[in-house]
Amino acid sequence: MAMDKQQNKRMNSSESGAQIRFLLSFYRPHAVKGILALIIMLITASIGLIFPAMIGTMLDGFIHPEQSHGLFGIAPSPGMLAVWLLILIAVQSTIRFFASMTIARITETSLAELRTKAFDHIIRLPMHFFAERRVGELSSRLSSDLSQIQETFAFTVLELLRQTIFMIGGIGFILTAGLDLALPVLLALPILVLIAVMFGRFIRKQSTKTQDALAMSATIIEETLQAISSVKSFTNEQFETKRYHGALQNMIGLAIRTAKLRSAFVSFILFTFFGGIAGVIWYGGSLVQQGTITVGDFATFLIYAMFVGGAMGSFAELLGQIQKALGASVRLREILDADIEMIDSSDQNKKFRPLHSISLKDMNFHYPSRPDIPALKSINLEIQSGQRIAFVGESGAGKSTTASLIQQFYQPSEGVISYDGIPASELGLSCIRASIGIVPQDIVLFGGTIAENIRYGNIHAELDELKKAAELANAKEFIERFPEGYDTIVGERGITLSGGQRQRIAIARAILKNPPILILDEATSSLDSSSEHLISEALERLMESRTTIIIAHRLSTIKNCDAIAVFDKGSIIEYGTHDALIAQNGVYAHLSALQLR
Repeated sequence: MAMDKQQNKRMNSSESGAQIRFLLSFYRPHAVKGILALIIMLITASIGLIFPAMIGTMLDGFIHPEQSHGLFGIAPSPGMLAVWLLILIAVQSTIRFFASMTIARITETSLAELRTKAFDHIIRLPMHFFAERRVGELSSRLSSDLSQIQETFAFTVLELLRQTIFMIGGIGFILTAGLDLALPVLLALPILVLIAVMFGRFIRKQSTKTQDALAMSATIIEETLQAISSVKSFTNEQFETKRYHGALQNMIGLAIRTAKLRSAFVSFILFTFFGGIAGVIWYGGSLVQQGTITVGDFATFLIYAMFVGGAMGSFAELLGQIQKALGASVRLREILDADIEMIDSSDQNKKFRPLHSISLKDMNFHYPSRPDIPALKSINLEIQSGQRIAFVGESGAGKSTTASLIQQFYQPSEGVISYDGIPASELGLSCIRASIGIVPQDIVLFGGTIAENIRYGNIHAELDELKKAAELANAKEFIERFPEGYDTIVGERGITLSGGQRQRIAIARAILKNPPILILDEATSSLDSSSEHLISEALERLMESRTTIIIAHRLSTIKNCDAIAVFDKGSIIEYGTHDALIAQNGVYAHLSALQLR
């Protein structure tokens, strides 16, 4: 609730200028071309203001040639004026085409840079950010929000500039027609401008809510498709459809509410302005009848009045589109303003060195989303180079959380983590993470080929190195049985492979990375005996001469470890070898007895 109030406050008092400057900052490298194209667009729009005067002169030339005062003191024939008009239209259209194409190229290039920056920023955000946000929402920011901004800058802004020129120029020419004819039009303008400003504030707030609702519907799609096997297993297709339909209905309700107000505003403008023009036509017709003005002058006035009315009528839609883009930019800017992990720049200047030992001293930790609940309490642990140590304990005891802190996914609330005796803050994230490899329980593969997934451990590896890693991981045999071999597409999250096959791909990836420190998170759980044997062999090769942390529930897999740390409620309550812990007859001995029954 507090966050919603903060966001609403931001939207109500939001510096639209600041949001516009934020978006325009991505156009700065193309400023010269962009300004030149805009100037040309303004010139072509200004040329269009000559057309009504030419049309009025043509009419007077046909109806009352003796009264025709010409155009700018020149009195060409109606036929010659028609030729000039066509030439002017052709020149204007040609110049406008090239200027529009220049603006389009600049917009596409600038928005591509914005997309790249947003994506690069998102993947550099710390883990706690992703724990608090849903993937579908972030995906929506990169797709629908940026598409909204793209449409605005590619079309809406240019059209707004053109209509503004038409309105200002039209008012200027209307004033030359005399105050009697211009007065109804001029009286309507301040009222319409005031209503447009009030409408713009509302539409900005509503558009932000609509974009949030759209992000929520995208989140449901993302989550459902990622967990499609669970959806089908529990026969919850109908439930997910209803959940998505509900999110869409919420979005539609917000969109319709915005459209309703926009339509009412446009209708009000049309009624007010063109109702005034209807009165002007009646009054102007009487002046023509009296001979006070010519038909051509009156036609010129009407066309300029239509320019002003059309511009004002389009402002509602155009300003609404701009407000939508500003609303989208607020959410995008919130993400870009979030602090990222410093894994480049300064880290690259630090000389990389392989790390082998780990020290945790007086470490306490609270998850940022749960600051009142301690996840780890007073953890003290020394993991020597080449040592194999196991983390055991019930689910939620702190095993995986400790592994996450060792990988620097989070920072401890208190205490120090050191590697080879050097505090983490002095090493940099790149150096630490480059020295650590992990084989998780839940293997996540990308949707490309087997070769691409293995090469993710070392993107510069040659094919021979890749095949050697697959062989050491006991994956070579099943890979070469596929018709496409290493070019076999694994499908979304590796859905076309079995659990054991995915596990061996992950091991091959870790072998290719060749890290001095290894974390195995339940790497052999939920596998059949044949797969477990193959994976255990591969893991044995992988662990050789490496500092290894094994997170395990099955105690039979860790009997030969150099040390075992028993976790309970965020603390290490027992520490020692398998035989020593059994002799203590404590928690570990109790867990071991339960599993051996």
